[in-house]
Amino acid sequence: MATINYADAYQQAIQQAFYDGHLFSAPLWNSPSNSVIRFDGAKHIKLPRLTIEEGRRNRARREITTIQANYSNDWDSYELTNERYWSTLVDPSDVDESNMVVSIANITTQFNKDEKMPEMDREMFSKLYQGKIAIDGADGIHTDTLDEKSILEAFDNMMTDMDEQRVPQQGRFLYLTPKNNAILKRADAMNRQLVLSDANNVQRSIYSIDDVTVIVVPSDLMQTSFDFTVGSKLKDDAKQIEMFLISNGVQIAPQKYSFAGFDAPTAAASGNYLYYEQSYDDVLLLKTKTKGIEFVISDKTINKPTDANTIDEIKAYLDQKGITYSAGANKADLLALVV
Repeated sequence: MATINYADAYQQAIQQAFYDGHLFSAPLWNSPSNSVIRFDGAKHIKLPRLTIEEGRRNRARREITTIQANYSNDWDSYELTNERYWSTLVDPSDVDESNMVVSIANITTQFNKDEKMPEMDREMFSKLYQGKIAIDGADGIHTDTLDEKSILEAFDNMMTDMDEQRVPQQGRFLYLTPKNNAILKRADAMNRQLVLSDANNVQRSIYSIDDVTVIVVPSDLMQTSFDFTVGSKLKDDAKQIEMFLISNGVQIAPQKYSFAGFDAPTAAASGNYLYYEQSYDDVLLLKTKTKGIEFVISDKTINKPTDANTIDEIKAYLDQKGITYSAGANKADLLALVV
């Protein structure tokens, strides 16, 4: 039986089922700028580039001007650099043969939640940072220590910088870690109270947090680099992204599933189906829009987890230390590996 490629249908099922609530960077993967992407094959894309050659000139009366094209319309080609695959054997009893797309989604649900979505978050945040550094250097990268006294000023400065660069106020997102979200809430509450008590005698923030969409992301997902050899793992030399402000659309995030399907059970596969998926994706910061993203970063602090930490936090610590553990290990088993 010929293998059928369910890539397009599977991509739609994934987007509908998992992006909502399981992918912190979902708005960024669904960038408004994605609408200009034209796929040219499985992993090549083209982006239109419209350039205006000259501005207006003074007009002289009774003079015939030279009429000519005053713009150029070109296409920039890119090759998607992130080519990934995943495969597994599937017991025939787990497959609903009447609807392969549903079966694929059912089989990969836990994989998508536990592995693919965190990997996509890490790819998005780290590549945005790396793209910013590659184009703008240290411009727009801040190393301020954030606390209740400084966090609103840091937020104001980033908002002001974007206003100066004519970045639209609509569509701005503030991504930050849970710790900094708690700091921001306390600072915002104190600020509002001060304004109410004596609006003429306090220094307050220029902008309201209500002006942006705030998204809280676990700190292990927001770092400047990761090891993507197998899945995604933390790196000791990476910096912590404390928070960043982005005008959604300064980036494009093309995704393309090139294959998703089953091979029928065979003796070579011990009577199991073989599931295999392959995809291409990338995160590209548009060179003309880099002023629409700024970061606050810091050195990471590694604290030994305790029973008060979640299983994910303990796993993140073990990953950072390069300590292997069983996928099904409980909290007590994981804590026993902490050194």
